[in-house]
Amino acid sequence: MSRRSLLIAFLLIAFVAATAAYAQEPPTYDIQKDLLLFGNLNQNQIPIWGANACGPTAAINSFVYLQNKYPGWYDSKLIGDADGDGDMNDLQDLIAVANTLGGAAYMNTIVNTTTYHDDFIWGKQAYIENQAPGVTVYEAQDIWAWNNLQRPMPTWVTPLYPTWGFLYNELVDCEDVEILLSWSDGGHYLTVSSFHWTDANSDGIIDVAENASIDYIDPCTGAWGQTNIWHAAVDGGWKIETAYNTYQPYISMAVSESPVPEPCTMLVLGFGCAGIAGLARRRSRKA
Repeated sequence: MSRRSLLIAFLLIAFVAATAAYAQEPPTYDIQKDLLLFGNLNQNQIPIWGANACGPTAAINSFVYLQNKYPGWYDSKLIGDADGDGDMNDLQDLIAVANTLGGAAYMNTIVNTTTYHDDFIWGKQAYIENQAPGVTVYEAQDIWAWNNLQRPMPTWVTPLYPTWGFLYNELVDCEDVEILLSWSDGGHYLTVSSFHWTDANSDGIIDVAENASIDYIDPCTGAWGQTNIWHAAVDGGWKIETAYNTYQPYISMAVSESPVPEPCTMLVLGFGCAGIAGLARRRSRKA
């Protein structure tokens, strides 16, 4: 055999081996948004009713993300100088928007002393459309029955347990994402900022041992947090449980927003929102 033939054979073997090794590599889903883009309002900073304000607060921290990420679409329309003191987007502005968003015209939190899932979805869209009409696309997955018939369920809401693919893909597509955690006698809203998972056995199911996690801005503190997530069987399918607290709440609703057309879908090969996706993964911890 000639040297040229040997070289070709060697290169072919090396290529096949590399391809096989690549094919066996478990898929990794890792997206980290820039935390500096998000708001950091603490619901306890809202006078009188703030202890019940996790829903509006999670939404407001996401409004800050939308304004910072997409100034050409939103500028300061979602927060702005809400209290009229001439200082844009300060703490008092965030509190003023919270009092508006939590009112009967939007999420109805103040009256109900909680934020129901349908009021959150409907109220957030209504507020955005009032402040910046016609520039936002919405999508949601929600397991709960829609009970507020005076506020019809939008066509973009899909009635199912939120999937990991929805969370990951919306983050990759530069969407703003909020989730509702639910447990036996309570619930809590979070603004999601990242998703980390290596599917070690490539089965599409998040196993506990795979140490998948999400990052978030927690309205309880206004600060970054992280929790592990995993799949639990339910109704012939799967729901995502978390280690957020001792109740191990599951994700019962997820809703996303971004400008129309979605900016990241216009960028070749998904550039733009990768942000700091290459950062070393932080160790998971309970919030």
